[in-house]
Amino acid sequence: MFRSLVAVGMLVCLGWTVSPADSWAAPSVADALELMPVQPQVPFDSPQAEDVEKCTIKPAKVNGATAWIIRGPNGDLLRRFTDSDGDNVVDTWSYFRDGLEIYRDIDSDGSGKADQYRWFHGAGARWGIDEDEDGSIDRWKLISAEEVAEEVVEALRTHDKARFQRLVITEREIQKLELGATQASQLAERSAAATAKFNQLHTAGSFKEDSEFSDFGGLRPGMVPAGIKGSAKDVLVYESVWAMVRIGGEHQQLQLGTMINVAGAWKLIDGPTLGNSQDLANGFFFSQDPSNIGEGPPATIANGAPSEKMQDVLTELEKLDQQIASSSVDKKPALNTQRAQLLLQLANLMPNKSDKEQWLRQLADMLSAAAQDGSYPQGIEYLKKMEEKLAPRVQVGELSGDLLAYFKFHRMLAEYYGVTMADPKIDYAKAQAEWLEDLEAFVEEYPKSNLGAEALRQLAMGSEMSGDSEAAVQWYRQILENHPKSAATSMARGAVVRLTSEGKEISLKGTAVDGGQFDLSQHRGKAVLIQYWATSSETCKADHAVLNALYSKYGGKRLAIVGVNLDFSRDSLLDYLKSNRLPWKQLYEQGGFDSRLAHEMGVVTVPLMVLIDPQGNVVSTTIQAAELETELKKLF
Repeated sequence: MFRSLVAVGMLVCLGWTVSPADSWAAPSVADALELMPVQPQVPFDSPQAEDVEKCTIKPAKVNGATAWIIRGPNGDLLRRFTDSDGDNVVDTWSYFRDGLEIYRDIDSDGSGKADQYRWFHGAGARWGIDEDEDGSIDRWKLISAEEVAEEVVEALRTHDKARFQRLVITEREIQKLELGATQASQLAERSAAATAKFNQLHTAGSFKEDSEFSDFGGLRPGMVPAGIKGSAKDVLVYESVWAMVRIGGEHQQLQLGTMINVAGAWKLIDGPTLGNSQDLANGFFFSQDPSNIGEGPPATIANGAPSEKMQDVLTELEKLDQQIASSSVDKKPALNTQRAQLLLQLANLMPNKSDKEQWLRQLADMLSAAAQDGSYPQGIEYLKKMEEKLAPRVQVGELSGDLLAYFKFHRMLAEYYGVTMADPKIDYAKAQAEWLEDLEAFVEEYPKSNLGAEALRQLAMGSEMSGDSEAAVQWYRQILENHPKSAATSMARGAVVRLTSEGKEISLKGTAVDGGQFDLSQHRGKAVLIQYWATSSETCKADHAVLNALYSKYGGKRLAIVGVNLDFSRDSLLDYLKSNRLPWKQLYEQGGFDSRLAHEMGVVTVPLMVLIDPQGNVVSTTIQAAELETELKKLF
């Protein structure tokens, strides 16, 4: 019966017709391999013509759903066509490369046409929605900043205005950001002009059919906190974004300006510009103005325009960034040395202490990051020398003591992640112990530093990983006492609750994704298991098999299970639940690991499970799936 139903569904989806007498016949490999992804330029595997007869097509069960599996001569996965909702019609078409799913067409509404397109693994992270099912993407549900840059270049190369427009933030999306009125109005004005800029550039004829995207860059993404200029929410932004483009055999820089993350999809606010564009390089959120001094790095100079000398250095810095982006690995160290010197030069040209320290912090960021990624191993020594040079200036009050702490902390990060953790012969236990010692020494030396909360957070997490919960609680409490206004405060408070909860009652309330409510207090008389999880964790998903078995055996009067999903996107959870039956409530709130549900228990990593006895007291906050049945039997 399985083969019959899936075969009919498969053939209907392919546009074929069969009589009932033929319905047991599987579609041929050749016919199945004729199917192509709806979206172009998908890099999937296909056999040579002479190898098609050596391929196989067989029915199978995949995550509880029926599917046709096509394998190559060596047994490698080539295609998987799935009936995910059990209506005997194929609704998901998956394509593979090197045995990994690379792309998927999805018919989510049962119309027989794909309305969603997803890229996976080495093909990227895009998720496009085709609302009118005409084969053209209408909006991006998920897309990375790098992929946005690639899409802009493709739109310019193919003169496709619609392709560009779906990358630009909309008025409705601006409203969802809950910015202050003035900033929201400015953002709307800039985004409204973006398409006109795009038209000007492609009308100029600079982009030819052989133009191609080659690299991507910009300031690292930063979170603009709620309260800035009247905003009600944190906003994740990417400033001064650019793409390197090969045009006619030469590399040119394409300025893209600011990007904003809207529910997982990065959106543009500006149209593209070739070459230098100071307006776009200055950024939208990180630039200073008299109403917001000190927020973010000094992309512009407060109290006036840059001097001629400053502008010369900024221009030289921009050209150098282009060189670094397109240079080979062996040339990057020398170029990074030049970049560090330019940043130091800019800092020394600043007329006031605040601007000077902002540029010096950028220097520390650059040196630490380049040392960690291996493009500038000398960065650690440079940071040490800067600490020596800055110390006398701090002593006389020319610079603040927190700046010295900033350089030292970023040197510590570079040494730990760029050297210690990069050593293939690393002794992890020893490295972790030494790292915790270094962090503790930093906290003692700089108790008032703005980086103190981050150092304490890493100390607490490291202590947890080492199994020292008592020490972790002490570090988390120091965050609450010494840095009550830091971003880590809410998480630290929840972590203290979790780590001291055994034998005590805890609270958990929330709205399930199916619309129902969950209140832990209403489940007295049952054992309750809370699973904090994410679809990105293979361990969490493997635990679901164990939980399903336990729920079948003990669920009902003796055991309640509730999942707390910490995905960044609610849709990732819903997509997983479509093909994985979890018969217990799933709580979800926007924000992932920064959500209320995560912060209430200080959850910073998954898997994490909390077991509660029938009296409502916590039995364990560190229990593993393999230990559950033994503990449940004790409780019962």
